[in-house]
Amino acid sequence: MPEILRHVMWWLAPTTHFVSLAQEVLYRGAGLATIWPTLLAIAAIGAAFLLAAWYRFRQSLGLA
Repeated sequence: MPEILRHVMWWLAPTTHFVSLAQEVLYRGAGLATIWPTLLAIAAIGAAFLLAAWYRFRQSLGLA
């Protein structure tokens, strides 16, 4: 994978953060103090997707 695409996907794809989170918890036994940045990233990406979907839904109804 090209370097620039790898960096873009690291920030935009929630699956990369989920895999990192799962590895930290399952393999290393990490606690909340260690994984909170990854959880925060997943929550931010999820919120961005939710807001985009909500905006598009309102547009499709003609409310925006």
